[in-house]
Amino acid sequence: MKNFAILIIAILSSLSLWAQSPKHEVRAVWLTTIGGVDWPHSHYSQSQKEELRKTLDLLKEAGINTVLLQTRIRATTIFPSSMEPWDGCITGEPGYAPSYDPLKFAIDECHIRGMELHAWVVTIPIGKWNKYGCTKLRAKYPKLVRKLGEEGYMNPELPATASYLADFCREIVRQYDVDGIHLDYIRYPETWPKAKNFAERATRRNHITNIVKAINKAVKEEKPWVKMSCSPIGKHADLLRYRSGGWNARNAVSQDAQLWMREGLMDELFPMISRSEER
Repeated sequence: MKNFAILIIAILSSLSLWAQSPKHEVRAVWLTTIGGVDWPHSHYSQSQKEELRKTLDLLKEAGINTVLLQTRIRATTIFPSSMEPWDGCITGEPGYAPSYDPLKFAIDECHIRGMELHAWVVTIPIGKWNKYGCTKLRAKYPKLVRKLGEEGYMNPELPATASYLADFCREIVRQYDVDGIHLDYIRYPETWPKAKNFAERATRRNHITNIVKAINKAVKEEKPWVKMSCSPIGKHADLLRYRSGGWNARNAVSQDAQLWMREGLMDELFPMISRSEER
């Protein structure tokens, strides 16, 4: 009985310490590479490295512990991919490789500073119809791509889209020591023809969820510890008291991030609300 009592006290003490331990707070930033918005501002490799080091030093000083680095841009990349070509933000010329691997360099520099790096993958949009990334992708997989206005998009209603994006994310996780995969625009384009009824909206949500499931499976099979996240529209759906003005995640663009969290398909959410959505 004495030994049993000691065991119980030890367990209770451990639980008490666990309950008092600080939670891990995620303080993240999106680091945009399209057009060199945030990085890089130069097409010279050494300048890019120096600039990124300085940027990461400033982010570390500001308390940032997670960097979401835009890795797939518009069917183009910032790493040597077997599936898609280089984006022009690195060398100034789409399709041309730099003298180093920007993604590996960024991962290493983040880890030196005790920061996580999550590969930010733009999923459905693939850029202007006649731009480099869209042209290359539709030449290889014409059935996967749909034109809306002047823009090209991967068709979320085709199972092959889910397979393609899953394979792309698998390639990143297999080749690199990333801490997470961050999905952007994992939704129907707002310019897609409107759903006609409740049943069609539900079907569209299933299409997007199937893409998320395929990517999650590919990532977790490779490395179960790699975190899955996305940037859903901040307003999930209309509430009786708070309306979204017709612009919300669940019904307008078929994005059910709450379901993804409940089913364990996402580990983190980074909701996005632009000024135009604040109504």
